[in-house]
Amino acid sequence: MCRRLHAVETDAERSAFPFAAQLALLERERPGRAPEQVILLTSRPREQLAPTAWLQANIDHWSIETGLHARLDASRHDDTCRLRQRNAVWLHGMFTRWANSMFMHWKRSCSSRRHTTTTDFLSAMAADHDRRALSAIITKSFPS
Repeated sequence: MCRRLHAVETDAERSAFPFAAQLALLERERPGRAPEQVILLTSRPREQLAPTAWLQANIDHWSIETGLHARLDASRHDDTCRLRQRNAVWLHGMFTRWANSMFMHWKRSCSSRRHTTTTDFLSAMAADHDRRALSAIITKSFPS
């Protein structure tokens, strides 16, 4: 994989984004895939975020995205969550990770099923007025 980041200084007026300080073009080339270009924007000036540090931050971001966070994004709509209070974000994160643990347990017990996605799990738990989900919480055991 080859990545290149070309950064230039900008401002809010030129970029049409408040507080913008830098604009970058990130180029990715991966074997077997078409080259990709992504535009990045930050409020941090070059003195605080040099292009090499910015490129490393982008690489580090994707290691998080391809792990558990991908499941949170796709099935739990984590990126569209608009919680802003620290405790609310913490509780939301704690419960979504707990729900993912429940999903993994459910998935192992459903080996004969054709579909075992997080969405299938949510549908199964919601069936019959959330009976299975409530049963898991009240009895502290997961209904199979």
